[in-house]
Amino acid sequence: MTSTPETIRTVGQLRASGHRQRTVKEELRDNLLARMRDGSPRFPGIVGYDGTVLPEVERAILAGHDMVLLGERGRARPGSSAPWSGSSTSGRR
Repeated sequence: MTSTPETIRTVGQLRASGHRQRTVKEELRDNLLARMRDGSPRFPGIVGYDGTVLPEVERAILAGHDMVLLGERGRARPGSSAPWSGSSTSGRR
């Protein structure tokens, strides 16, 4: 019997289905390798970084490195999440 995600309800059923647990890094690497083999776009929707950032990101994913992706400086301000968290460290905005 082939199990589908809808029929798997317990850990025992998941193990019996042959599921193999993978880390996020393993899954990212496997997905990137599949896209490289297929020739499909590796990072659809990201434009303008083909010759600079994306090759480094690809190498880091393939090597299993940890990455920290930072935005442009000055794009966020301290306390900018306060309106969403329901708390504020100061009365000023």
